[in-house]
Amino acid sequence: MLILILVIGSLALWVGALVSIGASKASGAEKAIWILVALLFPFVGSIAWFVFGRRAQGHAGIERI
Repeated sequence: MLILILVIGSLALWVGALVSIGASKASGAEKAIWILVALLFPFVGSIAWFVFGRRAQGHAGIERI
């Protein structure tokens, strides 16, 4: 049961990263590179996006005050 939870969590993280990359203000080439990283290294690439890429590129989501 624990493995199933970890797999679903990892999948949700990966899908969330891909959606976040697509919605970011990054240029087309930067998005392509980040998507490639997320596809080649799903877990590490997703975490790298949320730690480094999202903060550096900005995000098209809700602005926090």
